[in-house]
Amino acid sequence: MKKAYHILSIALLSGFFLVVACENGLEEETFSVYDENVLTKPEHAEQAVRGVYAALKDNGGFGYYAGYLYWLYEYPADVVTTTPTARQGVQIDQLTYDASNSVINNVWTSVFRLISRANEAEELISNVNYIGNASSVTVQNQNLGEVRFLRALGYYDATSLWGDVPLLLKSSSKFTEADENPALVDQAEVEKAMIADLQFAESNLPASYPPAEIARATSGTAKALLVRLYMRRGEWQKAADKALEVMNKNYDLRTTAEGGVVSLYNTSNRSDNEFIFVLKSSNEAGAYGVNSNSFGINSVPWDYNRGWGSFPIHLQFYSAFEKTDARRDLLTGIFKTLYGQVISVPKQYGGLGGAAPDTVAATYIYNLKYPHVNNYNYAGFNNVTILRYADVLMMRAEALNELNGPNQESITLVNQIRTRSKLSELTLGSFTTKAALRDKIFEERGREFFMEGRRRDDLIRWGKSASNGATPLLKFKEKVLPTLRSAATYSDNVDYTVYPYPQNEIQSNTSMDASVNAGRVK
Repeated sequence: MKKAYHILSIALLSGFFLVVACENGLEEETFSVYDENVLTKPEHAEQAVRGVYAALKDNGGFGYYAGYLYWLYEYPADVVTTTPTARQGVQIDQLTYDASNSVINNVWTSVFRLISRANEAEELISNVNYIGNASSVTVQNQNLGEVRFLRALGYYDATSLWGDVPLLLKSSSKFTEADENPALVDQAEVEKAMIADLQFAESNLPASYPPAEIARATSGTAKALLVRLYMRRGEWQKAADKALEVMNKNYDLRTTAEGGVVSLYNTSNRSDNEFIFVLKSSNEAGAYGVNSNSFGINSVPWDYNRGWGSFPIHLQFYSAFEKTDARRDLLTGIFKTLYGQVISVPKQYGGLGGAAPDTVAATYIYNLKYPHVNNYNYAGFNNVTILRYADVLMMRAEALNELNGPNQESITLVNQIRTRSKLSELTLGSFTTKAALRDKIFEERGREFFMEGRRRDDLIRWGKSASNGATPLLKFKEKVLPTLRSAATYSDNVDYTVYPYPQNEIQSNTSMDASVNAGRVK
């Protein structure tokens, strides 16, 4: 018997669940060791919830939100690039990927592993008698809200990356034969299920947790993800209204007096009120989160602090910042290497430059949002931002502009971000058209959210808005084409708003065949 990792049949949940698909010819069966007669206590449900959170890092601290997801969200866009030796990354960066790309396969696996764990946990939690075990329905609904939020987050990523995807909202014990090889479901239908999950979560999750549990989803977390989803759908009024609800949840920006935007990402800043939801990595006793991730070591090059340099950034991006912009300090504009040389951004890109032999011109810059402080250590304890209050402010500003054109509230919201970074305030009179303010907002988003997994989605949404939905890739092409090593790589016949479905899934799911990738690859 050959073991086949049919991802839509995998659930590994805190040691409680194990679902393995076996393949024998064309026959496939799913087995589960989940025993509802044993897992009957609220503490079992709590462990199940933790198991779903743990799926956010996946693959030993390198997968999903601990690394691979950002390859798909950042590499194809115009800010982050990759080194020529990273073959799978180069394919994504240069738009030459196909269905066999290992990162595309890995992220699909990670996303649906999280969804599968959430489904298993939902059933376990629903079957536990909380009241009879000295707990309450309130706690039960909180646990359900957490796993339903996480399931919605998984489906948000799945639909952002692939559009139509299989929709499974039940545990493996309830699978029918059709569920073993699920068909693709229209993205709009998947989004309806996501909205239902998030609305349940916002109604049943608490506003906050104790400091050690800061990484758990709150009602504000669910609302913020709803804002992001409404923005993607172009439902501007819903997005603006929901963003306002988040703004009334007592979040705030880290102020200049507190150290400003640069200090926001310091490893000692574990639970800032600007973080709405993070992948929290911590070695603190009892911390509610995963123990490590690889973001720090991936974010800087070897000669900076023995990093892997997986996320280099184009030099042109450095020149997009005003010299007084505090966010520029989150990039390696100039630094002394381990070997005593100084690497500096050339003057033509806004850097200080310098003369050889003591100074070497930078080929790339790197982000410092995930500081690597552990030399020769594959793991670090960086928080990885998933939802941030600054993003909510910018989304409301964008939504109000789409509804009303240039308006003072949008300007005021953007100015909160700018003044925190020591920049001058914008004025309403400088923007006479919706398009002009839209462009400014997206330019500001690029400088604020680099290496936070937002740029690809932003370019697609920008294109949709600028073309009234007619040409979603309008801005993607405009910004990305000049960064490609060969302009011939870009094809107008490929829909870069979605990735190809992974070859592994096509081979194991009889509801899919190679035709599903028509128009998704050259």
